[in-house]
Amino acid sequence: MDVKQSEKKQHVEFQRKIKLRKGLIEKASKLTGAYYVPFIGDGDIAFELYQGNKIHGADIDPAMVETAKSRLPDAEIIAADCDKYPFKKSIATFNLADFDSYSYPYDSFRNFWEEAKFGSQCVLFFTDGQRQAIIRTGHYRTPGGKKVKAKTVTEKREAYNFYFNKTVLPWFKEYIKPWKVVYITKYLRSASMCYWGAIIAREQRASKVKGKPGKAGEVHRNKFDSIKKDEYLALLRQGHTRGLAASLVGIHRATVSIHMKKDSGFAEAVSEAESDAIGKVENALFEAAISGNVTAIQVYLYNREPERWADRRNIRLAGEGGGPIEVKEIDAKAKLISIIAGMSARIREVENPQLTDGKGS
Repeated sequence: MDVKQSEKKQHVEFQRKIKLRKGLIEKASKLTGAYYVPFIGDGDIAFELYQGNKIHGADIDPAMVETAKSRLPDAEIIAADCDKYPFKKSIATFNLADFDSYSYPYDSFRNFWEEAKFGSQCVLFFTDGQRQAIIRTGHYRTPGGKKVKAKTVTEKREAYNFYFNKTVLPWFKEYIKPWKVVYITKYLRSASMCYWGAIIAREQRASKVKGKPGKAGEVHRNKFDSIKKDEYLALLRQGHTRGLAASLVGIHRATVSIHMKKDSGFAEAVSEAESDAIGKVENALFEAAISGNVTAIQVYLYNREPERWADRRNIRLAGEGGGPIEVKEIDAKAKLISIIAGMSARIREVENPQLTDGKGS
């Protein structure tokens, strides 16, 4: 098998995957246990990052397993169904597990969690494509395995936009109890694929993570590091507002403003990302116009060449002969007094008609 072709098929934006993993591993305490790598494919991620550690890997494709073995001769790699845990519990104590599935990693994770043995701290990585299923059909599976159908457009948008924060993360934190989440990070690709990772620890070790000290088990959602900045910019390019993009990466909008004031380069990147989003809409509008969409043609021409293609139905305000509108200054107070005086006189006429018909009493 051609290794380069396999890499191209298995991974998109390979270096972003590597960056996410490197960043999280650096934040963890020293990982002395084994590494579990289901969906290992041809072993490219493990070859790049995990060499020198005891690796237990698996893949359903025997040809890829052979390629991975040739690249990682010291690893134990077998052909197996990765949705199940294919090793004995006694085989190793794990400190890292990488669930780089094609779409749904949680069957594999749940079986690993129930059947494997791991140390007091563990680093976990996930590749999750359920947002793609949500936006396309409305059908998706929760991390717990439940099948869900988003029936209306509103339900689809809600499930899609808040999938990680309202579906994945609450389930994950509850499922791993009494373990705690120490740190968590993620990024999105093409708005649909979610790549995320977490450092988890037993409660007594939950505060032992490199970086600023925090409460035990605290999720450092306010840590606006380079990974989250990249994710934030990607969301802006997809057309999300600054507020929603901040919410989706787990930070407050004010945090973004602070970083923009401190870092002119980041502020410029934010503006460029927003411009990219506008550019995508403009390109889509142009494509729609080219395809014959009359409304798109009108919008495009009215805005690109308004003098030549102005909508003649537009109401224009002008003075006599098309000239400027004549504006006269008036004494508003005197005018109001005059109106009130006239109204008062008419009221007196109605109440006392004898005072105005020329006849006395």
